[in-house]
Amino acid sequence: MSNKPRKKRKKEWVEPEDKVKWLLDIIEAGEAVVKAYEKYLLNKIDHIELAKVMTILHDLLPMSIDDKHYNNNKKEEEE
Repeated sequence: MSNKPRKKRKKEWVEPEDKVKWLLDIIEAGEAVVKAYEKYLLNKIDHIELAKVMTILHDLLPMSIDDKHYNNNKKEEEE
């Protein structure tokens, strides 16, 4: 048996059938993240509580888009 930690498999994003509900869920989760981040900045919650809220939003988004923007930002910083 190997003692290597297992890598958590990344959940593949699936386009939702009900796009209206999906958009409403994103808006709700986005608002929750903004409010949680404000509380985090004011030391009213810790990073673990912030991460829980952010995970909900993360799971709703196709994170491949995030990778594209992250790579673009790295290129701009290098220039």
